[in-house]
Amino acid sequence: MTTQFLSAADFYHTGIVVPDLEAAMARMSEVAGHRWTEVVAYEMPVRLAEGERVLLLRFAYSLDAPHLELVQEIPGTPWSAAPQGAAHHLGYFCDDVPTTSKRLEAAGFALEACATVDGTPSVFAYHLAPSGIRVEIVERARIPDFAAYLRERTPQPQTV
Repeated sequence: MTTQFLSAADFYHTGIVVPDLEAAMARMSEVAGHRWTEVVAYEMPVRLAEGERVLLLRFAYSLDAPHLELVQEIPGTPWSAAPQGAAHHLGYFCDDVPTTSKRLEAAGFALEACATVDGTPSVFAYHLAPSGIRVEIVERARIPDFAAYLRERTPQPQTV
């Protein structure tokens, strides 16, 4: 019997939480040539250990693979920057967030945070293994074509 329910082929980004999103984007562009999507920002109801809150989530993806996701820090939440800018999470697409979330919990990855729709995990969920590895699962239907998603959010050159 197989216990695998995530696929390495669905791994699409490494997330890093940073204290200053725009400064981190600029610095990584300067030293490594990364190009970025526009900053995406939206308010989302999120279930945390202490209860549900509406949080302003701000992030950007690198345009070139392997993809980085830089996330604006939200102190006092799982989106707190790690010392020395360590990787925060590994992002995987999945087809069913509630079911995959339950399977991750059963495999020992505690549910840390998730977006909710009608009280049910939806859109995304963060799970933390005892080893410290954090996995984010993202509903594939929200971003069925990641390359197109990146193109749609690529800043356009300014005309003078």
